[in-house]
Amino acid sequence: MSLAWKELKYSKKKYILIELILVLLIFMVLFLSGLASGLARAVSSVIENEDAAYYVLSDDADNLVTMSSLTDEQLATLKEQTSDDVTPVNIQRMTIYNQADLNTKLDITYVALENDSFLMPEINQGTALNDEAGSYTIILNDTYEDDGIKLGDVIEDSNSGIEMTVVGFTSDEMYGHSPAGIISMDTYTAIHTAINPSYEKSYDAFAIHGNDIEGINLEKTAITDKETIIKNIPGYSAEQGTIKMILWVLVIVSAAILGVFFYVITIQKQKQFGVMKAIGMGMGQLTGMIVSEVLILALMGMVIGNGLAFGMSAMLPKSMPFYLQGSQALAISAVFVLISIACSLISTRKVATVDPMIVIGGNE
Repeated sequence: MSLAWKELKYSKKKYILIELILVLLIFMVLFLSGLASGLARAVSSVIENEDAAYYVLSDDADNLVTMSSLTDEQLATLKEQTSDDVTPVNIQRMTIYNQADLNTKLDITYVALENDSFLMPEINQGTALNDEAGSYTIILNDTYEDDGIKLGDVIEDSNSGIEMTVVGFTSDEMYGHSPAGIISMDTYTAIHTAINPSYEKSYDAFAIHGNDIEGINLEKTAITDKETIIKNIPGYSAEQGTIKMILWVLVIVSAAILGVFFYVITIQKQKQFGVMKAIGMGMGQLTGMIVSEVLILALMGMVIGNGLAFGMSAMLPKSMPFYLQGSQALAISAVFVLISIACSLISTRKVATVDPMIVIGGNE
């Protein structure tokens, strides 16, 4: 390690250039990974964040929450068939006006919950829903702050004309690339009744908080786990498959670039390796020096690349679908370091073939 560090300091200009390339490669992989996760959560975070293991849908819904329709009678029966907490949920995409700007429509996905539901998200600003007779409240995803909406503002459902007061903001609540608005079941019913006076109250799904599902036998329904619900959200699987394919292609290309760089460096240092062999250094020592150099460069690149990725993440607007977790970044960085070491080991095969007599200047 000491010899490797001395080599890096001696040829610092060359290794700084290599380090810059390593940093850029790690940053690109981390950024694309964060973008993939961000896009996934922009489609499904409402479901992912919910503390429910299973959902009950109507059996003809094909695991699509928004295609399901359930009744109060089914909810009452379900509560008798399981010891777990059960709560209804409705999800529907619509549009709203901010009363401060009635010329601009904003997309919204209403998530209707009971006020005491275990699905209620954490509130970052403001208070919980507090509907009173004749008035309605809503909790918005904090991306609406970029649209100029503040606590206390009144927004209007564009289809029904129902007005709702913004009492709180939450974060990371999206569905189908649309920010969520958390409302009560009463507000949801009022909106649909205003649109269609013959509307009959129904639910999209029943969320189950636990695993006591063996005794459930509800006619015309199907029990589905959270992962299946997420995968069946329109566009989720296709979008994620495409991005992950691009991510793996980038990892493979990065590995190829690293392999070429380390191989070229090894060829350039053949005379140096020949001298080291001539003075008695074995392949184990030479391999250790090469691997140590690469390990130092890779670790430095990992630290700088992660710093750039998380620094950019902090500066991105809330509406940008970017989500990078520490565990995710650590796993990617570890894989990148291992790839770098593997590439350096491939180049040591060239060192093993170096003949000191020929490389130093002999003809035989």
